[in-house]
Amino acid sequence: MQFLLKYITKPLLFLIIIFFLLLKNSFGQSLLKTDSLLTELNKAVHDTTKIKILFELGNQFLSGPSDSLLLYYQTALKIAEKNISSLEHKQERKSIKTINTYKRQTARAIIEIGIEYFFRSDYSEALNYFFKALAICEELNDISIISECYSEIGIVYKNQGKYDLALEYNEKALSGAKQTGDISWVAVCYANNGTIYLKKGYFTLALEYYLKALKTFEELGHERRICACYLNIGKIYSEQHDFNKALEYYNKALQIAYKTKDKVSETESYLNIGKVYLNMKEYSLARSYFNKSIDLYEESGYRHEMDECYKNIGLTYKMEKKYDKANEYYYRALQISRQENDKPGMAESLGYIANVFFLKHNYSKALEMAKQSLEIAKETENLQALKNAYEFLSEIYEGQNNTGKALHYYKFYSDIKDSLFSEGKYKAIREIETKFETEKKEQQLALLTEKNEVQMLKISQRNQLILALVIFFTLIVLMVYLFYRNKRLQAKHKTIQLEQQLLRSQMNPHFIFNSLIAIQSYIYKKDLIEAGDYLAKFANLVRLILENSRSEFILFEKEVNTLELYFELQLLRFENKFTYAIEIDKNIETGNISIPPMLAQPIIENAIEHGLRHKKQGGFIHIRFDKKDDSILFKVEDNGVGRLKASELKKLKKFESVAISIIKERLAILSKKYKKIFNMKITDLKDKTGTPSGTEVTFSMPSKILS
Repeated sequence: MQFLLKYITKPLLFLIIIFFLLLKNSFGQSLLKTDSLLTELNKAVHDTTKIKILFELGNQFLSGPSDSLLLYYQTALKIAEKNISSLEHKQERKSIKTINTYKRQTARAIIEIGIEYFFRSDYSEALNYFFKALAICEELNDISIISECYSEIGIVYKNQGKYDLALEYNEKALSGAKQTGDISWVAVCYANNGTIYLKKGYFTLALEYYLKALKTFEELGHERRICACYLNIGKIYSEQHDFNKALEYYNKALQIAYKTKDKVSETESYLNIGKVYLNMKEYSLARSYFNKSIDLYEESGYRHEMDECYKNIGLTYKMEKKYDKANEYYYRALQISRQENDKPGMAESLGYIANVFFLKHNYSKALEMAKQSLEIAKETENLQALKNAYEFLSEIYEGQNNTGKALHYYKFYSDIKDSLFSEGKYKAIREIETKFETEKKEQQLALLTEKNEVQMLKISQRNQLILALVIFFTLIVLMVYLFYRNKRLQAKHKTIQLEQQLLRSQMNPHFIFNSLIAIQSYIYKKDLIEAGDYLAKFANLVRLILENSRSEFILFEKEVNTLELYFELQLLRFENKFTYAIEIDKNIETGNISIPPMLAQPIIENAIEHGLRHKKQGGFIHIRFDKKDDSILFKVEDNGVGRLKASELKKLKKFESVAISIIKERLAILSKKYKKIFNMKITDLKDKTGTPSGTEVTFSMPSKILS
């Protein structure tokens, strides 16, 4: 993938991104947002902006495994790393801040790629990415992202059954979270600690951490995280065989999952509700929930805990004495656990398989599987897995009439069972929850009382202020209205005045008179066809000037047509004494773009009247329209005697300053109105000897506003 990204050109990259999007099943608003982001990406100039947009594109696929997410984040990572390498090579002090920005973006991309591999159950690859991100963040000394890296590493170790390592890294994450002062992130770390203690079988500690997290999440209104807490609190009650209480929490979680469209929590809710019905011996109902969970796992591609579904379906068939069917599902669960290197899951599946062989009186096979289960359970120090392994071994040896070994393993089983479940611990759990609920209600009551008191104190003041505020805001609104009304009238007056000045500059009396005289000469020569042709062109030009003067923008092709008519009439006046050329960039769509009308006509008239007429021959005017980035450049170039010489010969200065003043004023109004730059630049041209050789006038205007 990295080799491919290295050689992907920008256009090909967008084609690949679009291709991946078309493979997704979700269109609607998501696709519209993607299209919008791809458009922004195409227009982005700076690499930091491109990376942010790529992150947004990738974030649309956070709900589960996605090749699109990997593509976007790997592309962003490639851009960030390339910039870091380039800037570090320059070794400039001013580059340090920019390098750190790219490093933070690199860390973010690596973390998200690691999370994607976690969702794919590729824990080894996920850890590689998280440790790589951690090294970058430690170099930057960014506590918040360091804490996030520790948390992600802890979650991977938890899923692998390495609970002590998981706890070590999550405690580091919690310490960093407290340093940042981000109470939401502190609560997340509390919840993660709760999950680790739950896996270890320390239910009292687990509940304490979940309730700490839940309190913060409820205050902040973080529904998805509230949902996760409900699920885990439900698991604690389920382990304590309080199935009604467990169902209460699972259904709370399921309702939030529906509301927030959280498929992962919905999947887990179905799985846990199924476990409750399994314990309540409603096997058919339990299987229906497990199958709902499996369907959602298949849909999302997230396989972690899918083995739990298969194990529990196996348990329902075992309880119905359908042993072969039970082992079929146990082996499916074992396969997934091995793929994920989930040792607690492997230990549990092997134990269940051993139990089925025991029930089928195949003691040698049962003993083999049970011993494998025990060895793996010892590695993880998972109390629940150890309890099950010791119980299975005790039953198997008893079935073989080996009373000594049966009793030996039963003692281990009994000790762990007592540590996992005791009346005292259960009461402690209920006491913690009751305390939490009581404190929350007391806080709510105190807050409500305080609000009522404050409300009563403020209500009298509020009534007095209302009238004053109404009068004050009415006056403000009236003043603002009058101010903007006056500004609009002034702007409208200015526009009308400018239009009149513009029209006068276009309808130059000398030009009109000389054009008519030239047409009259054709009539005297009895060249009536030529005279009629030029008279029609003159009438058409006058009509276009009158029409165009009333519009801020006209079609590009209409402006070009006006200029050509104007040139033809000027050539008639000056008996083809000069030539002209109009060139248009092929990238300009003349039928779809509009430009301000008659910008160049006064400039062209100055060039003809005061520049070219003093040349005996070889005069030319070159007009070119170019598209550069987001702007259109409009150049008028002549090879006349130059402005200085012309002013000496004809005292041009006063007339030219009026025409140029009008044009500059028009451009200033357009710039202010559209918040874009419209400008004009005049350049006096000189030949190699420094002698004036003409004039070049360049207009620049944005193409966006013109489309």
